[in-house]
Amino acid sequence: MPISFLNNVMITKTEAAERQLNTAIRLFFENRDHLSSYALAAASREVTDRVIQIRHSELYQRELARVGDPLKIRLSYWEQINNLNDKNKDRYGPEFVNLHNKWKNFFKHAKTDPDEEIEPFTTKHLALVIITAIWNYGLLTEHWTTEMNIFFAWSAVAEPQWLKSAPGDVMTKAIAEIRSGISGDPYDRNNLENIYTAIRLQS
Repeated sequence: MPISFLNNVMITKTEAAERQLNTAIRLFFENRDHLSSYALAAASREVTDRVIQIRHSELYQRELARVGDPLKIRLSYWEQINNLNDKNKDRYGPEFVNLHNKWKNFFKHAKTDPDEEIEPFTTKHLALVIITAIWNYGLLTEHWTTEMNIFFAWSAVAEPQWLKSAPGDVMTKAIAEIRSGISGDPYDRNNLENIYTAIRLQS
């Protein structure tokens, strides 16, 4: 459905973050423009991170009631990164944070360095930015879109170490469906495009 901005309907921060993230996920699976996907996912994550900071007390109390253990509460993108297990901290810890800030700033600014060049990011790095943006969005809204559910299910197959806990019955079924439809490398172009087709059929 086309989105029109020629009306008087106001857009909230979380709605903007949702649209950016849904588009980032579609671009990821369409395998057409990963640079734009990265920029959109990073922008969505940055917006939700700020809203989470402002609503920190409210969200903390809600999460404490849900999980029951203050040591298990993660209320930001960076806390999610730091919560990865010891093996993945070496791969996605400080080095990833530094690289992510470098890429994010490269996409947004050119005031003092218009001729700068930057090394490309990997598809796996892009996937990590998207999944943490999904965590943020879900924390704020307590729901995911079709795109977010499918991406989470795919990431559970591609990067199972990113899962913090066992998913619910509905997500377990979705993960099983994604796994049965993937042949070989989850990052393979054909596998990604098949998932993109599935998203289009569900939209």
